[in-house]
Parts: sequence; structure tokens; C-alpha cells
Amino acid sequence: MLFLNANYHNIFITDLQLSNLETKIFLLIISQGMLKIDQISIELNLDKSQCTEIIDSLINKNMIIEYSKNLFESFHPRFAIINRYKRLCLEKNMPWKKNSLIDNLAIILEQPFEAARTK
Repeated sequence: MLFLNANYHNIFITDLQLSNLETKIFLLIISQGMLKIDQISIELNLDKSQCTEIIDSLINKNMIIEYSKNLFESFHPRFAIINRYKRLCLEKNMPWKKNSLIDNLAIILEQPFEAARTK
């Protein structure tokens, strides 16, 4: 699984308003590519029903997609992270503007995303 320093991990929690488990699942899929719910459950030692609930939340937040039945993939990090941030700005009625922390987080995740998909 992909580990980020605490500052970047906190961006997921504070700026993108994801839970710790949403962040872990998103980073797991970023770093490993498409995963089935069983694989996610085993890797993170979570109950499958809990995984399903968190995955549904990430789908609703436009962070991941169900590629086929019980097989999940993340959107490209720039797309997933920046659009999540834009959506939060709209929901909170805040002006959307360039955020270098968000942009840098997306850039950092591009390499592991690409590496997992070119194995």
C-alpha cells in the first residue's frame, strides 16, 4: 500500500473531507490498480460489508468507479482529487481557486498510479 507523509495524508482528511478508511482504500487502489472487494477487505483487514459501504461513498464522491461487478478502479489522481475539491467548494459555497496543496497531492499520486497500471 502507498504511504504518504502526514501532511499529505491530512489533506485527504481536512481539505478533501475523506475519512481515514476512505483515504486508505483510495490509496490502496491507486497503488495496486483494479481490486476486488475481497482483496481490499483482506489487505486492510476490514469486513466486506464495511468495505462495500466505504467504496460506495468513494464512488459517490467521484474518486473511484466500479469497473465490473465487485471490481473497482480509481480515476486518474488529478481527476479524482481536483474534482473532489471542486465539488466540496460548490457544496460549501466557497469560491473555487487553485490550491497548490491539492495540485501537489494529485501530482505525487500520478507515479504510483501509472506504475500500478503498467506492470
